[in-house]
Amino acid sequence: MKAERGRGAPDLDAQDFRDLLGHAADIAARHWERVPDMPAYRRPPDAVVAAFRDQPLPQRGAPVHEIFDRIERDVVAYPLGVGQRRWWGFINSPPHPVGIAADLIATTLKNNCAGTSQIAIQVELTVMDWLAQLVGLPRGATGLLVSGGSMANLVALAGCREAKLPGTRRRGVRAAARQPTVYASTEAHSCVRRAVELLGLGTDALRLVPVDREYRMDVAALREMIAADRAGGLEPICVVASGGTVNTGVVDPLAELADVAQEHGCWFHVDGAYGAVGAALPELAPLYRGIERADSVALDPHKWLYVPYEAGATLVRDPATLRAMFAHRAEYLALEQDSYLEGPVWISDLGPQLTREFRALKVWAVMQAVGVERYRELWRSDIAVAREIERLAREDARLEVLAPSDLSCFCLRYVPRRGDANAFNRTLLDRTHRDGRMFISGTTLDGKFALRGCVTNFRSTMADARICIDTIVELGERLEREQAR
Repeated sequence: MKAERGRGAPDLDAQDFRDLLGHAADIAARHWERVPDMPAYRRPPDAVVAAFRDQPLPQRGAPVHEIFDRIERDVVAYPLGVGQRRWWGFINSPPHPVGIAADLIATTLKNNCAGTSQIAIQVELTVMDWLAQLVGLPRGATGLLVSGGSMANLVALAGCREAKLPGTRRRGVRAAARQPTVYASTEAHSCVRRAVELLGLGTDALRLVPVDREYRMDVAALREMIAADRAGGLEPICVVASGGTVNTGVVDPLAELADVAQEHGCWFHVDGAYGAVGAALPELAPLYRGIERADSVALDPHKWLYVPYEAGATLVRDPATLRAMFAHRAEYLALEQDSYLEGPVWISDLGPQLTREFRALKVWAVMQAVGVERYRELWRSDIAVAREIERLAREDARLEVLAPSDLSCFCLRYVPRRGDANAFNRTLLDRTHRDGRMFISGTTLDGKFALRGCVTNFRSTMADARICIDTIVELGERLEREQAR
């Protein structure tokens, strides 16, 4: 490339830019080709890590080909393995290729999606309309794209705080006449606690409600806790329900929780970062009855919509609740009402970020490419693989299924003949990571350590369910033999 002669010079001509992107595309394509059957995880060698960490601050630009060669050799070679057929750890789907390409275009444009009359704002508003329709919120519901579920929940609960405790934006939580309380189940994602802390309510304000035998929030226990807190002089302001828990993939009884929230004048928030889109499956719709009554919903297109990172979303029934919390216009951004640059809405008024990347393009492109009908097929396939893993586990006396799931999670464990089952399965989980045939994670349910997976992977098949069970049994038997020596 001619760019090598002017090393580090960013203003390439069109052909040099095309060559640069072509080099990057070749690296990405080689990785894409390997992904389905590569090891599910490869830890980078200590020498590679040390070489990166020991690099001095560059004083002169390096040749582009050297930079890209190193990226392929030392970065692309050691991925987490997302997209491998049996990558089921955490909740991390492979990215749709249309989203990858759209994200490259968005990065090239470098739109700041705070406001103004740019088309990027209209793309985001369209995406938010689609997401609201997908999960069943009423017309008029909207919101904004954020980095992920943690930020989506934080933004929603910030809107709740200002709506239920007016004046706290200006005067802080001391404006509240009584100590506010927020209610979530013991299975709620840890980001709910973090949001409550960051909003200045304090950890003690978060009331963790017990769950029933299927790990759904216990509605009767919630009623009792709210009544006791009110009697004790506290101010219940929010009920947080799960629209698909991260541990087991169950949906809380949303309609009943919406009733409780309404009875007590609480904000009703649904954390559906993983599972809210399940509302679009007709056979699961009864589970989601009540989500349409939510004041806010958090969901992550980068999970079960197969969009590349980062793409989370906060949806609210009334966008004025977010404006009351976040709206602020710096003097240098003030525009006249009839200004050529002024747009219909400043999305930065709905959340904490002024500088906002063009996340909406990849979401819009993937949703266009897949469509709701095909999404339903993919979700059904993911759920079927998870159910097959559970079925095979129940047929094997060495394995135990630890929890039901409404969606595409599975939780099981190997039952060793002797010793501590929890310690055994923790070691077994590590063995699966070293083995590389699949990637699952772990959690603890009712004191039992579980091998946990979440199938949000358009490459997974029923054959992969069998490989999963065979791998766990094989490695479990080997570990038992080692421990018996």
